[in-house]
Amino acid sequence: MTSEVERAAKLIAGSSEIVVIGHERPDGDAVGSMLALTMALQEIGKRVWPVLAGGLPRKWQFLPGANQVRPELPAGEKLIVTVDTADIRRLGPLDVERVDLNFDHHPSNTQFGKINLVEPGAASTTAVLYRLFPELELPLEVDIASNLLLGLITDTLGFRTSSVSSNSLRIAAELIELGADISDLYRKGLLGRSYEAVRYWAQGLSRMELRDEVVWAVLRVSDRELAGYSSSDGADLIDVLTTIEGPRVAILLVEQPEGQVKISWRALPGVDVSRLASTFDGGGHELAAGAMMEGEVQEVVERVLTATFAAIVEADS
Repeated sequence: MTSEVERAAKLIAGSSEIVVIGHERPDGDAVGSMLALTMALQEIGKRVWPVLAGGLPRKWQFLPGANQVRPELPAGEKLIVTVDTADIRRLGPLDVERVDLNFDHHPSNTQFGKINLVEPGAASTTAVLYRLFPELELPLEVDIASNLLLGLITDTLGFRTSSVSSNSLRIAAELIELGADISDLYRKGLLGRSYEAVRYWAQGLSRMELRDEVVWAVLRVSDRELAGYSSSDGADLIDVLTTIEGPRVAILLVEQPEGQVKISWRALPGVDVSRLASTFDGGGHELAAGAMMEGEVQEVVERVLTATFAAIVEADS
C-alpha cells in the first residue's frame, strides 16, 4: 500500500484540476468522503468538482461543502477520483471512462482505478481517508473532520456494526478533538427523518413479510409518489428491518422508475450476503451488500428470496 500511496501523492501534487465522484444513491460514507476530500484538496490550492449522479439528496445538504456538489462532470481533462465505490458501474449514468484514484473500503472492490487505495478492514471510506491524509499531505480542519466523522457514524450505524474496532473509536475521538460535533452529526445523519420518508416507510412496512429466518419489505414507485418522497432510495428502511429480533437476513427491495429493482441485504454473522449479492452483479460487505436487478418487482422478489434461502442453507451445511 505504501508505494501506491506515494504514487497517489505525486499524482495529486501534479494535478491542478480534480473531480471527486461518489456512487449513485449515496449514503453518508460516500457523501462524507467526497466532501472531506474535496475540501482538503481545495485547502492545498486545487480546483475541485464534487460530483454525484442525480445531485446531492436533501438528507445530506446540511454538511459543510454540500452546496458545491453538481450532478454532471465538468468539461475538459481532469484527474478523476472516486470514493466509497466498489465498482465503476455504481457511478451510474456519469460518462466515466477511466478512474485515476480509487479510495474505498469494500471487500468487493473491483480495483478499477489506475491507483487503488482500498482497505477492506476499515469501518468506512472516511476512516481510510483519515489515515491517508497525512501521507497525502492533505490538511484536517473542523469542516473536513465533520464530513469524515459523518461517514464513520453512518456506515457503522452509530458504531454498532461488526466492523467497529478500538481504532474506529480512536479515529472518532480524534475527529471530535478537531471540532466535529458528534451529537449533531449523529442526530442529522443517522436519526433524522423527514415526514415524507416515514410515510414512505409505512407503505413498505405494511407489506413486510417474515419466513424461514428472512424478513423482507418492498417499496414501489407508487409508494414514493403517495408519500411525497422525492428520492429513489429506500430511505434507510433496511436499518429498521435489521432491528427485528429473530431473522438472520433482512432484505429491502426498492422499485426504480426505469424498470429496475435495488436490493439491499443485511445479515447476522454466519451468512455472507456479499457473495449472494455478487451472483446478481452486486457487492458490498459480508454482512451488508446490495445489487441492482432488471425486471418486474415480484419476479425479482422471488429470485432474491430463493437465492437468500439457499445461501442460509449453505451457510448451515
